Amino acid sequence: MSVRGLIVYSTTILIFVFSGTAFSKTVSEEMNNTLSSDSLSLQIFFKTSRSDIDPSFSNNKENISRFFTSLDSIYGIPRVSIDSVVLVSSSASPEGATRTNDTLSRRRAAAAEALFRTHCKTDAIFRIRTVGEDWQTLSALLRTSNLKGKETALKIIGNTPRFIIDRGRIVGGRKKSMMDLQGGKVWREMNKHIFPLLRQATLTIYYTRHAAEEKTVTVVEEKVEEPDTLTHTVQPAVPVTATPAVPDDAGKPLFAVKTNLLADAATLVNIGIEVPIGERYSVAGMLYFPWWSSKANDITIQMFGGTLEGRYWLGDRSRKETMTGFFAGIYGGAGYFDFQLGNLSNDEGVQGDFYVMGGLSAGYAHVIGKRLRMEYSLGMGYLRSDYRKYKSAKGTKYGDIKAVGYPWEEKRISGFLPSKLEVSLVWLLHSKKGGKQ
Repeated sequence: MSVRGLIVYSTTILIFVFSGTAFSKTVSEEMNNTLSSDSLSLQIFFKTSRSDIDPSFSNNKENISRFFTSLDSIYGIPRVSIDSVVLVSSSASPEGATRTNDTLSRRRAAAAEALFRTHCKTDAIFRIRTVGEDWQTLSALLRTSNLKGKETALKIIGNTPRFIIDRGRIVGGRKKSMMDLQGGKVWREMNKHIFPLLRQATLTIYYTRHAAEEKTVTVVEEKVEEPDTLTHTVQPAVPVTATPAVPDDAGKPLFAVKTNLLADAATLVNIGIEVPIGERYSVAGMLYFPWWSSKANDITIQMFGGTLEGRYWLGDRSRKETMTGFFAGIYGGAGYFDFQLGNLSNDEGVQGDFYVMGGLSAGYAHVIGKRLRMEYSLGMGYLRSDYRKYKSAKGTKYGDIKAVGYPWEEKRISGFLPSKLEVSLVWLLHSKKGGKQ
């Protein structure tokens, strides 16, 4: 039933029908137009830098269950009307870029609205208020805290503008002053004990208990069973203010360390770093540096090269972990190599001069642990390298050598080819202080 239909239904039921005999009942005298007006609230807490609702985080699961159980009970109470307007407010803590935190606050409000619509098929009107960085609530929480240095912090919030601008450049402001207070100690304590309470969204819905007019009603009806919903009672509407647990990995994602497992399996030792830039972009670099040969000098795996790649992450980033999901990118690389595989190559080897490559890439990454990801990517583009073949010669007067056949012949490989294939293990590192909230 829609909220509008519920209002009409719940305010017009004045007759209870029991067995198929006549009865009479006097309704109590109306004292006012309404007896009471109450509200029901749900507060949802979010992880650092996230706007998706995680039921397992903090006490979200219990809060959500209690809210919708109470709301279901209200639906069945006679002479109770529910407001068709649902209020949504959301906020963020002040770390990170102000513009990013404003966006994060809006997305948290949208997630709360989506949660309500999922549980209640309704045509209710949503009035949304996004605060962004909630300095007002931060001040209130500071006043009631035992935090050392809170008086100075409150003065900074009250007297320092959010931004100090000199010649068109931001040179300081409230946030910078707060972060510098006592060498950052106060800021770190707030990040631990207060900031988690600002990463939230709150749903509020109002309902009113109406009195009935005084009159005697006589009803003759055939037996009709009373709907079960009319026997429900309203649970107390108490806003949730429980303190959420701070996750161990709270903080802004700084960078990821990775290795290509396919190359590792071929003894091509490698390591890479990827740095997120905002929510949708990242820059990744990979270095390959295997440099070894067998004692018999018949196997050589030597390479020094690397790639640099810019990536664009697809999909709704508010619902995905940092650097997960599908991505598209552009990459380039260079290096040189010397490969000889012993009997597998008839003791012949290939030495490559400086090679270059570049092209387009695509891939997918997913979470496999608290900080671990798996990533799969393929790159297709232009590759060019000059190379020469050689034959191992042993026991010469110069020792074991790599002899290039005469006349010396240099060959070239070039064209559009698959030039990057990776199945990588990724380890994501976070800051201790926390990033955008």
